[in-house]
Amino acid sequence: MNSLGKVTSDVHETAVGVLDRRVLRMPKTIHVLSLGPMAHGNMIHDVLLELPDFRLFIATDYLGLWAIPKQEPIHVVVLHNTFSSSELEDSCRLIRRRWPHAGILLVHRGESLLEDALYDDRVVPNVAPEVLLSTIQRLKGRWQGWRSGDVEL
Repeated sequence: MNSLGKVTSDVHETAVGVLDRRVLRMPKTIHVLSLGPMAHGNMIHDVLLELPDFRLFIATDYLGLWAIPKQEPIHVVVLHNTFSSSELEDSCRLIRRRWPHAGILLVHRGESLLEDALYDDRVVPNVAPEVLLSTIQRLKGRWQGWRSGDVEL
């Protein structure tokens, strides 16, 4: 018997206790892609960078989207509405092709220039951090539901 087998055979089962697998799950990292000029994303970047379970990717324009590998599991795209309507539409269509199950969160005040089908939710630029985080969590839940087969898209 190897030394590991000896150690495990000497441990009394009551000393280990019952492990609940739900308690042991580590939080999954949420991959967020921010699309828009850096100056417009500062508040959102600051909120996301302060939290350990977010991985932030930044593309400043449509061409920057092509630099993000499509194999990267992007869960949520935060789209800052600072582009022309054609750039917004092209960006959303590319996002839907490259990461079809990613939620698109539009940051914009007033009327949107986009069709509702091109984005999933909308917040104002000065959104409260807790509202931003809960919206991203909800959009991430949509992605997880797709992965598990619970959500139909």
